[in-house]
Amino acid sequence: MPRAPSDLRTINRLCDILNSFTDSERVLTLSEISRKIGLPKSTTYRFLEALQSKGLVYSEPGGRGFHLGYQLIRWGRLAQSSIDLRNYALPVLRNLTDTTGETSILSMRFGNASTWIEMIESPHPVRLAMRIGETLHLHAGASSKVLWAFLPEEEIETILGQIELVALEKNTITDAQQMRDELSLIRERGYATSFEETDVGAMGIAAPVYDHTHRAVAGIGIAAPITRVSEDRVPELAGLIREAGRRLSLRLGAVV
Repeated sequence: MPRAPSDLRTINRLCDILNSFTDSERVLTLSEISRKIGLPKSTTYRFLEALQSKGLVYSEPGGRGFHLGYQLIRWGRLAQSSIDLRNYALPVLRNLTDTTGETSILSMRFGNASTWIEMIESPHPVRLAMRIGETLHLHAGASSKVLWAFLPEEEIETILGQIELVALEKNTITDAQQMRDELSLIRERGYATSFEETDVGAMGIAAPVYDHTHRAVAGIGIAAPITRVSEDRVPELAGLIREAGRRLSLRLGAVV
């Protein structure tokens, strides 16, 4: 039986509350949540009570506000373990880190953004600070651009019309035609690069991963300090990364 519109509104409101929490706002008061989702405090509180009864949020007695709950940790673990792509990728990522000495990463696109879903950290004491699950801009960084570049042309243009090419660092591409040229170059050579597009002193190289329908479903690559990986090393490392992408694609049933 289809859900009534009121049921869908309730589900959307509950999701809005959970999405109100961020890395920088891990504890929120009733007033803050109410303001974020645009509902009266009385209505917001009823939703919070329902979420709290299911372990999705909690508030400590006498505490400052609400936190995300333990049930989300359980769901997160279940979701993570159920992603076949991640499981298939782990041995390939380990090998890539072993051969390059750098942090290897697996990225996926979710709408007009991307995220890292798995990584193996570099053994070097100096390495980039990266977090699985972090939301990333699609127009900056090798692991994001490679996800955009191999989409159908119509979808590339749709995204270009929807997102803002904001400057994150000195080398972030902010011009639409320059971005088109960059995506075309990525498709031509089979990998993406970035040098200080998202963070000072950071570089990355990434290649596409294909599934059995030959659709690019992920990106695999490395991220490293530019003090350790100069542009001179890009061709050598890109070869290793493209080979890692080919191996993971074969695991997913692609013919490459």
